[in-house]
Amino acid sequence: MFVSDLSVEKWVGNQNQGTLIENPTWQQIESAISELNGNSQTLVTLGADEESYMSIGGGAGNYIVNVTFDGMTFYNLVDHSQPEKIEKLTIGGQLGNYSAKLCVDLQAALLVAKTFAQSGTLEESVNWEDLQSLTMVG
Repeated sequence: MFVSDLSVEKWVGNQNQGTLIENPTWQQIESAISELNGNSQTLVTLGADEESYMSIGGGAGNYIVNVTFDGMTFYNLVDHSQPEKIEKLTIGGQLGNYSAKLCVDLQAALLVAKTFAQSGTLEESVNWEDLQSLTMVG
């Protein structure tokens, strides 16, 4: 497996009481992503080394996924079928505004997480955009 650790945030009030799992199994990763609820559990990070990781944030049907392999260039999973609107999501314990095209369903989040966790690559059957090509929304 490409991924060497799994970080799971769990917010109790304003305190993160999350866990770090070394050498996670796919079942542990799948479970952590499935438990994201957009409230107390809002971010899962799959780490490979200091610079390569995937973050899956949100929950309750809306997930934001991004990946970096070098800590400099970030790729975001996008759904071009979404309308031009803003979604409010809590990620990493912080409420933020996100373009609806960045919001994907649980099935898509699990698909890309499995590919990244197992092979360290981007899933090719979905759309990715690097951060520079995304317009900032306020």
